[in-house]
Amino acid sequence: MKKILIVDDQAPMAKILGDILKKGNFEIHFAVNGQLGINKAIELKPDLIMMDIMMPVKTGIEAIKELKDMSEFQNTPMYLVSGKGGTRDVNLVKELGINGFIAKPFTPSIILEEIIKVLA
Repeated sequence: MKKILIVDDQAPMAKILGDILKKGNFEIHFAVNGQLGINKAIELKPDLIMMDIMMPVKTGIEAIKELKDMSEFQNTPMYLVSGKGGTRDVNLVKELGINGFIAKPFTPSIILEEIIKVLA
């Protein structure tokens, strides 16, 4: 079973995203800030990471940059998830070399289809 790490400081949002992804038969893990997300990623070696942008301790952007500097995460699919869907954030996808940007609110079926396609 493929492992997905969801890093979001808003527990209700993380739960919703986790419930959506469980329908794809994925093993879901959570962290509540960027630093804990890095620690959990190192421990679990997830197949995919979904990272909120605005979080305490370490932002999602800082965490992704740190993970991308580690050889074991060079090819791990990563997504930014945020309520802000501006051009600046979309450009971050290119700058960070990640797979995509998911704007909140999101459509469950579209997210599930995208993640299944990436992890197939």
